[in-house]
Amino acid sequence: MTPRVATWVSVLTAVIVLAGGFAGWAAVQAGRWHTPNAALADAPATTEAAEQISAALKAVFSYDYGNLARTERAAATVLVDEAVAQYRDTFAAAQEQAAAQKLIRTTTVASLGVQDLSGGTARVLAFLEQQTLNTTTGQQTSSSAALSVTARKVDGTWKIAALTPL
Repeated sequence: MTPRVATWVSVLTAVIVLAGGFAGWAAVQAGRWHTPNAALADAPATTEAAEQISAALKAVFSYDYGNLARTERAAATVLVDEAVAQYRDTFAAAQEQAAAQKLIRTTTVASLGVQDLSGGTARVLAFLEQQTLNTTTGQQTSSSAALSVTARKVDGTWKIAALTPL
């Protein structure tokens, strides 16, 4: 092999080794910064989150004027973080109205989609259907709501951490 060819082979080998080293380093760094979205790959975890968050939404947005304490107890078990204050502020007004007008509200989750499930945090979009009965007049009304929900897994259970109306 001529000295010129040997030089080119050495340079090319060095470039390949450096490029491979950089690729390995970049892969390690990407692994440190990127948490995989289990909502796309882990169907059982996604189903568990969706079911628990759906049940929590139903519990905190349904009420009976004759037993408002039940809704408050449900909220105390399924809400954490920012959602506690958000709910307290909203439910206070609903409580007054429910007692004054003798309302019963039934909430169902029409649709819920898990957007992101990473570690112990889930982000979901939920569409709620609400039926409200005024027991004094017999009048029934329907309404819909869309929410962006952030949930956090606490002691093995998904709890609502933040609610954003859409």
